[in-house]
Amino acid sequence: MEQKNNVNYKLIASGEFALEAISVNHRYVTPPNTYLRYANEHRHDRIVCVVAGECRFDIFNDNPIIASAGDVVYIPYNIAYRTEWLGEARGEVYSINYIMNDILSRQITICPEIHLFDACDNNLTKGLFRECFHIFSEESYGYALKCKYTFLKLLHTIICAENEQAHSKVGRAIKFIEANYLDEIPVAELARMCNLGECMFRRSFKAETGISPLKYRNRYRILKAYDMLVSESCSVARAMELTGFYDASYFNKTFKAYIGKSPSEIKKHKG
Repeated sequence: MEQKNNVNYKLIASGEFALEAISVNHRYVTPPNTYLRYANEHRHDRIVCVVAGECRFDIFNDNPIIASAGDVVYIPYNIAYRTEWLGEARGEVYSINYIMNDILSRQITICPEIHLFDACDNNLTKGLFRECFHIFSEESYGYALKCKYTFLKLLHTIICAENEQAHSKVGRAIKFIEANYLDEIPVAELARMCNLGECMFRRSFKAETGISPLKYRNRYRILKAYDMLVSESCSVARAMELTGFYDASYFNKTFKAYIGKSPSEIKKHKG
């Protein structure tokens, strides 16, 4: 996989670049917080991870990127763009700013535009962002080198996930389920997206994920609820409602099956 949506995966995979001036930030934002950055205003590229809330990224056109909890967005240094936090819930975001040079010390970008990495393991990537921030904040001996090492792990995680999706028979369906997890989606419709018969789709989906499409959607909804409980001032009842569950008993049972603890236990521990 060399290019996808103008992302130069070959460059990342080769490792033939040097990282400079890496810094890591973490902040909470109250909507509708708006931020503008001009082209070449800063020299650093930026990769952000939205932990909570929903943020709109655009380059002043009609094709914005809407990023929600768990999404990872790349922004090159040499474009003008705007961000705006949507809704009413408080946002939370990690950002890693860095400069990437080629072997001739020329600054390079991995994509000429804002790009949403949509195949990431949300929990894994969020964990790497948090790890990088804690390393940067502590400023212990060798922290800058360790930050670069952790950031390289993050890049490796991203390209491996994208590569896996590119070779997946059901990757398109997985992406659609995650983007529309509140909806009832017929398996026949998912199968058509992947150009597979329904029986073959079910077999392929279970072979790649270990579970059925319905269980995958339920697990994704539960993970969203878990994120709300640990990252936001959100009650158990509200998290249940926002993730499409309407039966408290079923929600608690399903939550505990996937997370290992009940929603109230998670909320109690968070408090």
